[in-house]
Amino acid sequence: MSKKEVVAGVYILMIFLFFYCTSKDDGQNIVYVYGWHGVITKEVMEGFRKETGIKVVYDVYDNNCTLEAKLLATNCEYDVVFPSFIPFAARQCSMGVFSKLNKSWLPNLKNISGQITEKYIAAGGDIEQILPIFWGTIGIAYDVDKVAAVLPAENIDSYEVLFDADKAKKLSRYGISFPEEHADIFPQMRAISGLPVTETTKSQYRAIEERFRPIRQYIKKFSSNSYDLITGEVCLFVGSSDNAWRAQKMAKAIKKKIRYTVPMYAGNIWIDCAGIPQKSTHKRNAHIFLNYLLRSDVAAKLTNQTGIIANVRGMEQFLNPEITSDPEIYQTDTRIIDKLVFGNLVQSEHDMQNERLAMRTWAKIKKNAIKHEEAKNE
Repeated sequence: MSKKEVVAGVYILMIFLFFYCTSKDDGQNIVYVYGWHGVITKEVMEGFRKETGIKVVYDVYDNNCTLEAKLLATNCEYDVVFPSFIPFAARQCSMGVFSKLNKSWLPNLKNISGQITEKYIAAGGDIEQILPIFWGTIGIAYDVDKVAAVLPAENIDSYEVLFDADKAKKLSRYGISFPEEHADIFPQMRAISGLPVTETTKSQYRAIEERFRPIRQYIKKFSSNSYDLITGEVCLFVGSSDNAWRAQKMAKAIKKKIRYTVPMYAGNIWIDCAGIPQKSTHKRNAHIFLNYLLRSDVAAKLTNQTGIIANVRGMEQFLNPEITSDPEIYQTDTRIIDKLVFGNLVQSEHDMQNERLAMRTWAKIKKNAIKHEEAKNE
């Protein structure tokens, strides 16, 4: 090969690398976002592009473990992600996954001050690396007519109803669903069992397992899929407020009545955070995008379209009545919010051991319940 051919080859390679890198990492007009399905709507992404000239490329994950694997990978290409606070985001902060936020690029940061943020910080949340941007509750959603048909005199306002074997058996005629992840039910279990919420021991998990023993044969599914209420696969599920809101919307079209309730002394709060990974290559654009989401009118659009409550002050004036008219979905009672409980942080090795024990306990409960369901269907 001649010297001219070598030079020409190197030149072509340099041109290729230039166009590849600038198309992927120009730092000027693009931001790569990794989030839950449907959380950031197309309308909001398009509004952001029109206003700033920055295009949002939005990829979807279906669980926190998938997101965490990406964050820990050497080739994570995302600029903004939305991990759940406990146990994931809290652990990731301690691992140094996120960049420290440049607050001078976030003038709308003032909009997340308030009770939810205070509760988040009190629980160990890191406000320097990630923002508590969305929140909701875990409660009980149910088909009013079907539940009334088997428990006519019962108000579903307590988890105790579900852990009464006779009542659970009656409800199982139409199907009961519990959450897929233990973090969505164990905090409530500690509360109703009188166990310390901030401590985790082997005896606690044994006590939780024993509470499930009389009813696990009546559990049909471990899923918080709101569509199961609409199809009639279940009459009751323990799940998140936004899933319940979507079920209520679908139910109206077919004249079903779905109710959602958060038991007063056993309410579980969840928070999804927004963070910028250390490996982000568009950090300025990421800050601009986060600042846009913290704007009250934009936050209200997201809440109106998804039923997920944005932790942004001043958005109330922009919310639709179908959101604000249901106090269980759009929770504003400071006394109830104060009583909502988180799961436990997972940061130290001791925390990790407890988390593994919790996962094994929940897997055992689920396995035994599924065995009962399979035996019943044979």
